[in-house]
Amino acid sequence: MAAMIICKNPHPDYLDDWIIVKQSDHDDHAGYIASHWPWARYWQPWDVRLLTIAVAMHDTGSACWEDYPIVNDAGDPWTFWTIPPDDHIELHRRGVTEACNVHPYVGLLVSMHVVGIHRDRLHIDQQPNRWHIPEADTPKVNAFVAEQQALQWRLKDELHQQGATFDDGALMNDFKLFEIMDIFSTQLSSSGLESREMMYVPDAASQPFTISLQRASEWALRMNPFLFTGDRFDCPCIARRVPRRVYSDDNDFRAAWYAAPVVTLPYAYVR
Repeated sequence: MAAMIICKNPHPDYLDDWIIVKQSDHDDHAGYIASHWPWARYWQPWDVRLLTIAVAMHDTGSACWEDYPIVNDAGDPWTFWTIPPDDHIELHRRGVTEACNVHPYVGLLVSMHVVGIHRDRLHIDQQPNRWHIPEADTPKVNAFVAEQQALQWRLKDELHQQGATFDDGALMNDFKLFEIMDIFSTQLSSSGLESREMMYVPDAASQPFTISLQRASEWALRMNPFLFTGDRFDCPCIARRVPRRVYSDDNDFRAAWYAAPVVTLPYAYVR
């Protein structure tokens, strides 16, 4: 099951093609953004390095599926947003396992993220009329959420036994930053540079402040307040250019997918 992102806006040079970002490339993109976050000015996570790693591998469970994609009954490729909720679960479980193999804190954050996919980002954003991930209430999803919540308790206990000092409030602030890095990436490719306000960003004193995003150009979002150095933060993303057509079967699409040229999307955040 493929979990790729079809960019919401067509590429101006390739109007007859889908511009598709692999979840693994989105991982790298979000990790790049996290690696440039001005941590010294804002909330300090329990471990910046491990949080950055978690951001950079949060969708790693999708990687093997993306190399063997399938199409739906209409002949369109399945994407992260169109896969039925039950079909997400195995991708999520594999990703959490890989994250736990790196470090229990990485596994904890990734587990919280995949639960949030089915539980509205753990309800960190209470704004009305915002884009959100719909709640999924199926027996398989509910069992998976319970499984992951039990795992999170075990991971927190393991970390505290190792000397970790964060409490649940601090962990939630770390999680909010994790989600913000994810949003900074998906707001470009998946959401098509739509405007957004994030009113829950924790500052250095754990108090929420608001980051506003407004479209500035074909490839850039204006950020207020601007958090990075200078007046512009370039964060290009790798994508693939696939002919936009009805595919007869999985192998028909795979042939196009494997032959797809790589393009660079010159995204940026500006002051």
